Amino acid sequence: MNKKINSYTYIIIALLYLLPQMVRAQQNETIVLDEVVVSSKEGQELKKIPTSVSILSSTRIENERISGVRGLSAFVPNLFIPDYGSKYTSAIYIRGVGSRLGNSAIGMYVDNVPYLDKTSFDFDFFDIKRIEVLRGPQGTLYGRNSMGGLINIYTLSPWDYQGTRVKLSSGNYGHIKAQLSHYAKLSEKFAFSVGGNYSATDGCFKNQNPGYNPDYFNAAGIIMSSAYKKNSVEATQSASLRANASWRPSETFSLNYVGSYEYTDQSGYAYGKYDFTANLPDTINYNDAAYYRRNVLNNSLRFEYQGKNFKIASTTGHQFLKDSLLLDQDFTAASMFTLFQSQKLNAVNEEITVRSSGNSNFQWIGGISGFFQNLNTGSLVTFREDGVAFIQYNINNSGLPFPLTINNETIPVIGEYVTKNHGLAAFLQPTLNNFLIKGLSISAGVRLDYERASLEHYTNSVYDFSMRMGTSLISGTKSDTVAGNEKMDFTQLLPKFSVRYENRGNIVYASVSKGYKAGGYNLQMFSDLIETKMRTTRPVEFDIQKSTSFKPEYSWNYEIGGRASLCSNRINLGMTLFLLDIRDQQIAEFAPNGQGRMIKNAGESQSKGIEFEADIHPFKCFRIGMSYGYTESKFTEYQEQIDETAVVDYSGKYVPFVPEQTVSLTVDYAFHFKNTFIDRLLIGGKYSGAGKIYWTEANDVSQKFYSLLNGRISVEKENLSLGIRGENLLDSKYTTFYFKTFGNSFGQLGKPVRFVIDLNVKF
Repeated sequence: MNKKINSYTYIIIALLYLLPQMVRAQQNETIVLDEVVVSSKEGQELKKIPTSVSILSSTRIENERISGVRGLSAFVPNLFIPDYGSKYTSAIYIRGVGSRLGNSAIGMYVDNVPYLDKTSFDFDFFDIKRIEVLRGPQGTLYGRNSMGGLINIYTLSPWDYQGTRVKLSSGNYGHIKAQLSHYAKLSEKFAFSVGGNYSATDGCFKNQNPGYNPDYFNAAGIIMSSAYKKNSVEATQSASLRANASWRPSETFSLNYVGSYEYTDQSGYAYGKYDFTANLPDTINYNDAAYYRRNVLNNSLRFEYQGKNFKIASTTGHQFLKDSLLLDQDFTAASMFTLFQSQKLNAVNEEITVRSSGNSNFQWIGGISGFFQNLNTGSLVTFREDGVAFIQYNINNSGLPFPLTINNETIPVIGEYVTKNHGLAAFLQPTLNNFLIKGLSISAGVRLDYERASLEHYTNSVYDFSMRMGTSLISGTKSDTVAGNEKMDFTQLLPKFSVRYENRGNIVYASVSKGYKAGGYNLQMFSDLIETKMRTTRPVEFDIQKSTSFKPEYSWNYEIGGRASLCSNRINLGMTLFLLDIRDQQIAEFAPNGQGRMIKNAGESQSKGIEFEADIHPFKCFRIGMSYGYTESKFTEYQEQIDETAVVDYSGKYVPFVPEQTVSLTVDYAFHFKNTFIDRLLIGGKYSGAGKIYWTEANDVSQKFYSLLNGRISVEKENLSLGIRGENLLDSKYTTFYFKTFGNSFGQLGKPVRFVIDLNVKF
């Protein structure tokens, strides 16, 4: 008891000592506002472009500990990224536009280089300079798959910072993170940086199946220890390296190289059967091992030259991705079937842009770009005991006169797929400033985009069977194959029109723009086609192109908005109203066998809503950030063919995975001291919420609006800081993801309350 009294006494004495220091310190403090951010492509301030945009500075990213792309959901209005738990896929939704399968509807650029496949979107953030989120179609300047918007990520440059950074953090659920980076300017012409990051967690959830073991066997039958705790799911280890070398031999010329590598190792998936009484996922209970492993290597080279009245830039990028995934695809204690999938991706892109410079009223930007993407996918679906029995049952109920017995304990379905995409584009966007009156600008841009997609595919299954016909026993082997080559072309014209009026740094604007998401192939469909052959003894023929391909999706976006800075930049406001029409919408539907999903151009929808942001500094060292987004996204035309006779009409229903509202409120206060044992005390809190979210096209399963509360406190002394933060402090229970497979419903629970201690050192 005395020890407790003494501890409280020390705390009270410390607070009494610090309180007058806090009050005196605030009297001499000034507000430090964020730097002016210039668009790397358009060459003007981002806050002045006629587009709805959110900018997260390095300070905000550091303070809020945004460690990956999923963390952006809590800060950007009408942005939602459901937490699948695995880095394999990142489904990003903006204004009701998004995609679970196939191509992404939201573009992502890292250091001016596009990430062409969303498998690589979810990487560990460290030393990020800023993040820009542009909402609405960005196809005119950025092309394909930016139909809903764009995320631009810029890493820290050695020209912006010189020194060494060390960051360490530890928390519950086995959270560990360590970072070491060094930035140096060797001369006025050359600078470089190198850094590494490691993170690990045991995961917040456990698989309750007593037979589950995260260890697995490779193709040669050799056990590969996963290094995870038994029954852990979502346990993650990742390590990354990044190097940056920049050469500026003159004021008009620069050459910059950025290379990065990341390895990720994740166990299991936190999917439990959905409890419709509690409207939450139940316990996780599947029996087969599951994991995801990924290697990603990125290289980019950017050249810039500043001429007298123009600026030219060339960006060359290469991405190599190699991953493997093992999945208990029925997610139950039954031994139905597993999926092993491996991918090897090589993607190369080149973009050359030329834009005007100077103070002329006529400004323009134009360029050409091209890309090539080669994706090799290997797939092994293994039907296990219960799955084999399921296939045998379907065969014997397909009209056979005598019962058939499958003699295999397991049936493998092997798939090999080579997908090649290449494309070319040219774009031009002129802008006329001070048109008719001072401050009025008009802009009209257009992009011509061409793409070819080709697929070489091979799918095969083999099993032995026997059939007794009277006194005779007939035995045989059934082998089914689907193989061939497919290809298709897309050509798109993507215009954009905008008008903007600026007065004393405040703007209002209106814009109309078109976006599109490329078509492609459903690789998941090939296992469905082969299973259709497996389940019957009669010959079956398919139209492969029709069965497996889907066409592009299109959108027209209409918006009006404005941004204002008041009270000497103490109050910064932004608001947008938008209307979005989508045609040939790519919908994820159940495959005909009811197992898994496929993409189909099945619908049309309309999204409309409002976005509001505020950044307020009411007085010294105090900052309030607010964002609010409202989206009403509904199908205007969508009918799903359930079987040969039944059709369900979803017109008027809400589009799944789109939260009706997103809310964020952050509060930060910094106390500065002089002649004390600390220099600064920072206190911050964040409230965020999202919902209502419908999970199905029928709108029969949903997540109501839920709230999350985070908090943090840290102290700083010169270049040293120590802090503690808590996430989901109210321990809110909510569903972050929902899906169906094999007739069962599953969901993933949001992460529980977590605490992390952070130590940062700069020298």
